[in-house]
Amino acid sequence: LGMEFIKHHHGEKVQIGTRTVTVLSVSEYEQFVNDNFSKNPTKRRKLLMDDIPEDFIQRQLNDNRYISKVVKSLLSNIVREEDEEDAMSKNVIVCSGGITDRLKQDWGIGDVWNSIVLPRFQRLNELTDSYDYTAVTSNGHIIPEVPFALKKGFSKKRIDHRHHAMDAMVIACASRNIVNYLNNSSALPTASTSRYNLQRLLCTKNFEDAPHKYRWTINKPWDTFTQDVKRQLQNIIVSYKQNIRVINKTSNKYQHINTDGRKVMVSQTKGDSWAIRKPMHKDTVFGDVNLRLVKTAGLKEALANPDVIVNRDFRIKLKELIAKGYDEKKVKQYMTDEADTWQDIDIKKIEVYYFAHDTRNERYYATRKPIDASFNEEHIKSAVTDTGIQKIMLRHLAEKGGDPTIAFSPDGIDEMNKNITRLNDGTPHKPIFKVRVYEKANKFAVGQKGNKSKKFVEAAKGTVLFFAIYESEVLDKASGEMRVKRLYDSIPLSIVIDRLKKGLSPVPPNEDGINPKYVLSPNDIVYLPTKEEIVSGKLEIDRNRIYKFISGDGTRGCFRLSYVATPIVDKLEFTRHNKDEHAITGEMIKETCLPIQLDRLGNIIKIG
Repeated sequence: LGMEFIKHHHGEKVQIGTRTVTVLSVSEYEQFVNDNFSKNPTKRRKLLMDDIPEDFIQRQLNDNRYISKVVKSLLSNIVREEDEEDAMSKNVIVCSGGITDRLKQDWGIGDVWNSIVLPRFQRLNELTDSYDYTAVTSNGHIIPEVPFALKKGFSKKRIDHRHHAMDAMVIACASRNIVNYLNNSSALPTASTSRYNLQRLLCTKNFEDAPHKYRWTINKPWDTFTQDVKRQLQNIIVSYKQNIRVINKTSNKYQHINTDGRKVMVSQTKGDSWAIRKPMHKDTVFGDVNLRLVKTAGLKEALANPDVIVNRDFRIKLKELIAKGYDEKKVKQYMTDEADTWQDIDIKKIEVYYFAHDTRNERYYATRKPIDASFNEEHIKSAVTDTGIQKIMLRHLAEKGGDPTIAFSPDGIDEMNKNITRLNDGTPHKPIFKVRVYEKANKFAVGQKGNKSKKFVEAAKGTVLFFAIYESEVLDKASGEMRVKRLYDSIPLSIVIDRLKKGLSPVPPNEDGINPKYVLSPNDIVYLPTKEEIVSGKLEIDRNRIYKFISGDGTRGCFRLSYVATPIVDKLEFTRHNKDEHAITGEMIKETCLPIQLDRLGNIIKIG
């Protein structure tokens, strides 16, 4: 999960997949392992490993072997001929990764793959203003490359989803003779005998630059095989499986004793019987806090309610003037005459107090969090609700040189609590281990009944499943013509659930009553037309302008190229979130994109 996650969620119970886990610090984890696995040194050593193993462990290898046997059996049942009685059909050919690597090398598929992924590496050169991501071969060809620091664990093949299709094409053209030839130990150069019959049948002797030096290269399935593979890979549209099921009807049963005194299973009849298939919210519960905040106001507003003025002296003086019958004009004249006395007061921008609940948009929510090293001076001042605790923590932090890693380490917190009376100006105070922190956010109540209406939560990550694109016609003042304008909104899960339970579509009309033109969900595919295609109305479908919708947040919609599996460099190739509102050519994707409907083989059914 990373040290940043541990820092911000230390001591909390969080949801990881389907499990609820407690986040420990590194030292706490080491202590936990030492206490619980001291009698099992092998288990203890594995749990305290610094690095994740790069290779398969033995259990994973055994699982892989078993899966392979089951798949071979299932496929044999499909392709077995009538007179075959063997467990494995002769029409099932088993092919290892080493064989496909050899075939890709001999058939030139490696060069094809280099040419397909090269533009991404060249773009990284432009982004970094360097030549770190390409290299030049002895033949003068430019090939993809990564800096030495990034080589560990990097696979040039797995950055693009189309490598699955490339492997499938090679495997489909690997005959039984090729597999037998490459699997046979006598085919190795060091072997005492040689399978000359297969070698002569399948291979061609290619001489290298040095005299009398040659290698046997396996012949291509047909002459234009390499060119055909490249063309097919460039024409592939990657499609993705979706999981946007939100609710469905349940068929719950419970045990019931009937009139005969026998236990029977009875179907549930009470209630709505709706099952929610997505997490409703994050585990952390917040309380609504009505904070007293400061803003600037004009003299007229200050005269209407002088008690909210921040400056105490000016507040008292203004009350005196009001008592004497001064109106706004006379107060302005007074301030002009006494400018030297009130030089710190700008009557156009008077600081006044106000409460968050008095506004419509400002809402603050608080929860209790353990003190840790994330509580620096700025965080304490801006997040801790109790001003008395703020004072104690800030004084303790100052005594430790302003370093929160020292001040709020376990030992630092113990020291703060020992000296808490001194830090609180001689007034006794209970020990502080957790503090109430607040944040400005968009949260919703857990429910409406009882105290649920006072418990607020925020939407879980990945639950915004619908990004609505609305279209309306507006008058272009420059040209005097009507043009189409797009509006956007991300639909919260709570609204989607409520509408689906009522039998409505998951996405509501916008504030103007306009129904959505398009609705995008994560893993949906869209096409970004060029300016020429928009003007002409004819789409040529450039595969390099097809994007996958990743997520929506408010009016912000983020995408990524559809064929990209992983970024070459994390948080660099596609911004720090590995997704972007803009295409790599600069256009705002959501403004002109058209959804694409695909069948299960990646063929286009409908655009728009």
